[in-house]
Amino acid sequence: MPLGYGDMMLIDSHTHLGGFPAIEELADSMRTRNDIASWRTTYPEIFARIQQEEPSDNSAALLEAMNLNGIDIAVVQPTVGISNEFVSSIARRHPGRFVPLASATEWPWAPDPRAPLPDAKVPEHVARIADRAVNELGFAGIGETNTQIMTAHVDPRLVAADFGPLMDVLAPRRLPIQLPTGWTQFPGNLHYQDPLWVDELAARHPDVPIILTKMGRSIQRYFDSCLTVALRNRNVYLDIVGTSADHLRTALNALGPDRIMFGTDWSYTWRYLSAPDDVHSTARRLVEAAMVTKDEAAGIFERTARTVFAID
Repeated sequence: MPLGYGDMMLIDSHTHLGGFPAIEELADSMRTRNDIASWRTTYPEIFARIQQEEPSDNSAALLEAMNLNGIDIAVVQPTVGISNEFVSSIARRHPGRFVPLASATEWPWAPDPRAPLPDAKVPEHVARIADRAVNELGFAGIGETNTQIMTAHVDPRLVAADFGPLMDVLAPRRLPIQLPTGWTQFPGNLHYQDPLWVDELAARHPDVPIILTKMGRSIQRYFDSCLTVALRNRNVYLDIVGTSADHLRTALNALGPDRIMFGTDWSYTWRYLSAPDDVHSTARRLVEAAMVTKDEAAGIFERTARTVFAID
């Protein structure tokens, strides 16, 4: 069933490419959101196996889901265990359907308590990764970024300073960066997923579009931070992944549809949710429950993402 309204294009601004053979064994066991949130600890033997496996190309499954749900373009990015080169090679085969975002920071399978804290060399290293991704590999920006890899600070001014070299790579071409909010199924980074600290970063780099993904993921305190930062900084955008209809309606009333974009978070785990709780049906119900107008739908489904990701 198509998700869009009328003949407008539908862009999914938030998907993850790549999977692992072992995870496919859990396809029949990943039917609820709680199943996915806890799969690492419920099936530790599977979790251990996939860390040793070569990634598998699941782009055919993503394209099938897109076609089934009337999605024209997906903005794709790596996930844990998937490299930029892997995503780039797939996106090049489907230039009309996939717009790739790179990962500039590692998302580890599990935090290493023996690992040293980030030091002054890390921001420059991350900036070099980003520079190669956008200027050599052709990525359209930087996907969800693991802030705890970037910095050992909690003061927003010091965190923003550590982000400086990365943002300087993106600013000349106004390329976007995604920062996750709310919870994640992978360990670490939770402190930084309350995005109030992003206010300092956004103010320092007004030419870089910053996307606060998941809009707080239906958690009120995180949503309040997302909305506060977005109200103060016009270069801050939100996506609808995991949010609620009430939060979407509030955000639309406060920011308008040109600061909010559609997304599903389709990935090698979330893809297995069954109807009516699959990511596309959930997103459709969310938008419908928020009672969006046709113009609001056009902004959410197409206009905002087309602008932020320079899709022509």
